[in-house]
Amino acid sequence: MQAFKCERCGAPLEVSPETIIAICPYCGYPNHISGSIDTEHIYIAPSLKKDAIYQAFMKRVEKDMDLRRLKDDIQVVEIEGHYVPYWRGRVSLTGEVKYMKRETECHTVTDSEGNTREECHTVERHYHEFIDRTMYLMGSARRQVTDFGINDIIEHYKKNSPKLKPLKDLNEDEWQKIKLEILNTEIDEQQAKMLMKEDAVDVVREEYKAKSDEIEYFRCEPSEPEDVRLVLLPIWTVYYKYGNSIFKVAFSGWDGKDVAATEPMTALRRAMYIGGIIMGIVIGGVGAAAISSGAAILPLIAGAGLAYYSGSKVLAGTRIER
Repeated sequence: MQAFKCERCGAPLEVSPETIIAICPYCGYPNHISGSIDTEHIYIAPSLKKDAIYQAFMKRVEKDMDLRRLKDDIQVVEIEGHYVPYWRGRVSLTGEVKYMKRETECHTVTDSEGNTREECHTVERHYHEFIDRTMYLMGSARRQVTDFGINDIIEHYKKNSPKLKPLKDLNEDEWQKIKLEILNTEIDEQQAKMLMKEDAVDVVREEYKAKSDEIEYFRCEPSEPEDVRLVLLPIWTVYYKYGNSIFKVAFSGWDGKDVAATEPMTALRRAMYIGGIIMGIVIGGVGAAAISSGAAILPLIAGAGLAYYSGSKVLAGTRIER
């Protein structure tokens, strides 16, 4: 197997057949190994230190009603951080769409005796709109996104974007300050652009599906993505033990915000969910009685939904927070 060395410092690089870009663990320099990618387009967000993440976790425990009661029995087992690669870019779209939407139309009717009443009926309205918009898209640069918090960090990034630095501009001293393990990039720039174009069209199509009852014609053409960057975002995961189980909280590394968590279910929380089951059964029973008398089915559906939701939470035994 060919031996690869860092272009800047000459240090050996760990490279697999799937490696697209190899980040030097010693100086942080991005080395192009395979695929279509421009190392000038790689940016990194500086990360907080492990101590800061620990403090963020303890603050979260103090603020959470359930965890605050359990804090004396919570034991932090491990805190690990790594950089996750994401592709970000801008896509413009043009096209047109024709769709049908069923809407309720009401008007006032006056009878022969001068009495008025409102009559409503459903009508089908047809719309024709032109598409001309630009959107920013972001997705993981890894093929199988199963790691905890990977997708959640995207939503947080959209609301609280960190200040990014070009990775090639970092010197060795700067790299040592923010150094974390970097997960492999498995999708190159050309593949990322193709996925962005497909995703942009899907976003527009789904928007029209949500607002219409039938799409009669749809044409949407995406432009070649612009301002495409590979962004390395830091994610920290705190693993903690309570009882005989291990739970975890994912934090964004640039600002210490928790983005996803699994948490133990306290007796009080379990009692609340059991109460929800009972309430759902009661509401469902009222709904069943209402149906027999010709009333609406809504109470039955609402009761069944509440009972199912509360029951699933009790069986899970763990809270998932996002």
